Amino acid sequence: MQPLTSTTLLLLALSIFAEAGSPDSCTPPNFPLPEFKSASFSVRDFGAIGNGQVNDTAAINRAIEKCSATGGGDVVFPPGTYLAASIHLQSNVRVRLDKDAVISGAKNGYDPPEPNQFEKYQDFGHSHFHNALMWGEKIENFAIVGGRINGGHIIEGDDPPGRDIGDKVIAIKSSRNLLFDGVTHESGGHMVYLLNDCENITLSNIVIKKSRDAVNLVSCRNVQMHDCNFTGCGDDTVALKSDYALGRKIASANIYVWNSYLETAANALAIGAETVGDFRNLNFWNIRVGRAWKAGIAIHSIDGAIVDGATYKNISMKSVDVPVSILVRKRLLTGEPNPRVGAIRNIAISNLAADEPRPRQRGVVKPSLIVGLPDGPVENVLLEHARILAKGGPNNRMPTFGEDKEKPKESRTALTAAGFFMMHARTVRLHDVTLSYQSEDPRPSLVATGLSELELEDCNMQRFAGVRLIRLEKIEKCVVRRSTGLSERNGERVDVAEE
Repeated sequence: MQPLTSTTLLLLALSIFAEAGSPDSCTPPNFPLPEFKSASFSVRDFGAIGNGQVNDTAAINRAIEKCSATGGGDVVFPPGTYLAASIHLQSNVRVRLDKDAVISGAKNGYDPPEPNQFEKYQDFGHSHFHNALMWGEKIENFAIVGGRINGGHIIEGDDPPGRDIGDKVIAIKSSRNLLFDGVTHESGGHMVYLLNDCENITLSNIVIKKSRDAVNLVSCRNVQMHDCNFTGCGDDTVALKSDYALGRKIASANIYVWNSYLETAANALAIGAETVGDFRNLNFWNIRVGRAWKAGIAIHSIDGAIVDGATYKNISMKSVDVPVSILVRKRLLTGEPNPRVGAIRNIAISNLAADEPRPRQRGVVKPSLIVGLPDGPVENVLLEHARILAKGGPNNRMPTFGEDKEKPKESRTALTAAGFFMMHARTVRLHDVTLSYQSEDPRPSLVATGLSELELEDCNMQRFAGVRLIRLEKIEKCVVRRSTGLSERNGERVDVAEE
């Protein structure tokens, strides 16, 4: 088999997308949008200057408070640049920005981070909400529409106590019926959006040009995010998390993300790292990843969460370090009594195209991962209609994932695989999967050990002279059908096999 070029991969991806059905087969949800009265309140009428020099926080807060107190409506920002710190968001308010209106984080004057007795269970930025450019708590029916909201002087690290600076652009907790539409963020901070324990959320047509994290959805339900463009992120772009910041275990459910473009120096579509509460019914489709220097798709359970039901369809990736990382670990950073290791199950990834891989880093080429623990398995994973072009080439050093004390010791052999490494999993199926490399790799494409069932059907792995295609150990049931260079198998046990 000859290496696949980027053009060939694109053509193959388009063909498998067509065979699998149109993107319309992925149905958006119909979660409720907030509704507002027709009243209008201009921030200028409450004393805002909008000259980019005067701090307009007090005037903006007066307008929002008046709007909410009188039944709600629009708080309008005419053209101008409004410096602000800790805008207090209220219920039944739609913040409407003119296309030439900018809200920007001031140098100081932010509310101090509120006390949180549970802050030891997650980083400072996730533990506090008031030290933000805009924050709200227990609000309903709220929206921000149009214009630009920039971090300005918001910092990308955590805001240490005792300083009147902020580290988030928008921070909202325990709220419902939220809409963010047509907003551009030219700069962010530690996070642009931190939403914790919120439901009925819509993010549409959002542009983020530079930040650390883009959107953190922490323990949220009923979320629809579409037609967004996130670039220049130093950490995760779309991150689904569940931490212990609110002092209890809160589930995430019914999350839909589609028709978006992502670039990041970390994970593009991430579940984790904070994973205390469970996750279910997660859906992603028509996503283009232009850069992900960790994983394109990361599904991690490290604090005890059960991740049950995640579907990815029509995902294209370029410049990624690892296309797919599915991993159960045992950190258990939670205040819950007697925490147990989590699990990941019912994952379906279809129509995946990954090419132009990230340049080699420190001589290491990592494989995709499907790795559980003996007491925390990964179960029922389907990867179908996938074309993955990896960097290939020998590793100059062979570090292991076991070097990280938070990752399982059993995964220390992960880098012995070129394409996929699998361990402690139940029922993993690869259907119509092609693994190829830009340069010759001395490792097997697939290494799997400790699986209850492995099924390879219509798989095509690039072979190099003198190199085995696969290495299998302790596979209770192995099925191989119509896969180039591999012997047919009909469900028998495999103790050790190399082909």
